[in-house]
Amino acid sequence: MSAIKTKRGLNLPISGGLSSHEVVAGPPIKQVAILPQEAVGIKPRLLVEVGDAVQIGTPLVLDKRSEKVLFTAPTSGEIAAIHRGARRALLAIVIQPDGANTQIDGFGPLDPAQTATEDLVDALCRSGLWAGLRRRPFECVARPDDEPRALFVTAIDTRPLAADPRELIRGREEHFTAGLTALARLAPKTFLCTGGGDWNSLAPSGVQVQEFQGPHPAGNVGTHMHLLSPVAAGRNAWHIGAQDVADIGEFLSTGVIPTERVVALVGPALRQPQLVRTQKGAAISELCAGLAETEEARYINGSVLDGKLAQPGDEVGYLGRYANQISVLSDAPKRRFLDWMNPFSKTHTVTNTVFSKFVTKEYAYDTDTNGSHRAIVPIGSYEEVMPLDILPTQLLRALVSQDLEGCEKLGVLELAEEDLSLCEYVCASKTDYSVLLRDMLTTIEKEG
Repeated sequence: MSAIKTKRGLNLPISGGLSSHEVVAGPPIKQVAILPQEAVGIKPRLLVEVGDAVQIGTPLVLDKRSEKVLFTAPTSGEIAAIHRGARRALLAIVIQPDGANTQIDGFGPLDPAQTATEDLVDALCRSGLWAGLRRRPFECVARPDDEPRALFVTAIDTRPLAADPRELIRGREEHFTAGLTALARLAPKTFLCTGGGDWNSLAPSGVQVQEFQGPHPAGNVGTHMHLLSPVAAGRNAWHIGAQDVADIGEFLSTGVIPTERVVALVGPALRQPQLVRTQKGAAISELCAGLAETEEARYINGSVLDGKLAQPGDEVGYLGRYANQISVLSDAPKRRFLDWMNPFSKTHTVTNTVFSKFVTKEYAYDTDTNGSHRAIVPIGSYEEVMPLDILPTQLLRALVSQDLEGCEKLGVLELAEEDLSLCEYVCASKTDYSVLLRDMLTTIEKEG
């Protein structure tokens, strides 16, 4: 099938990318955690207490909305801490590994093509691997009793400094195919969305391989769904990342729950960006120890556009469940006098207002927002970075004014936070649209 080419979007010219695709072994990890807040929309029930001994696959949290969905221990050891936030929200469950890597009983190899679908779903739920499947609308963990119209496997990543998903699963191709074979049985249509390369050989029959080309967000699943199988109220679709598919395939083939993940450590504040194989849920303080050029650095689970803060030593300072990269920026921006009116400024702009746009290839971004919150002035920037066939200016205005009916008419149910990240970047008002979007989606879901 011919490639789908998108023209609107933006590739951030940020420095600190990978110079090699070699995967190196990460440092020893002495603290591991799961972050229940990553699973948006769940009602967690805590199943363990501090001091409890756990094994790989031990249930730590279940979703009271769908009690089959379990969040399990990624390592064996002892529950060292349980962190809660405002209104006792469950932030993190910290495990101190014992090095034994023992797994709970009850799992064995399953044939991804022949095992009954109900048995596959049950095994994935009990192992905790089901949480890798997410659903739109609302970008929440998929419910086993849902009937999706389509399943999307994301094998392309156009986020700033992202690693090629093909490199993240190198050496696990057979497991990827096994996982894709099993997942393709959960939906009437399955799309393997790629950025080119040799993916056709990994796709079983019945899976449609679709190549996407273009600037970010050509790699976002929201773009893929919009163009191939749009979602709406009562019409949902599931999606999952390439590494999670390989994990499912390895689990089904061996009966062993995978505990490692390959992540890209990238960003302008890193001495040497690299691909690292590490423990799932690893503490950022240990994973990135000694790698930053400055002590004043900001660590992000994911990309600089749509990632979550994960400072070393913080309650949520651990590798995220869905993260394929850790981005590191300098958190000590230098003030520049009247830089906004300097035509020779060395900051990036999407407008033709500074000369550096035409001569500078990469910028060492930091955490400076280059201004404070101000009024929204629509000058066409949103439309330039939004490849979806929606009206972004009108939608953002509806989000700011909390116009629920207007948001629904303008296609808000198709979106997740990552889909508005470029709108935030190009917006001179410094408005955090992702927070407004999540609040709106939560309100719509509650009202049914």
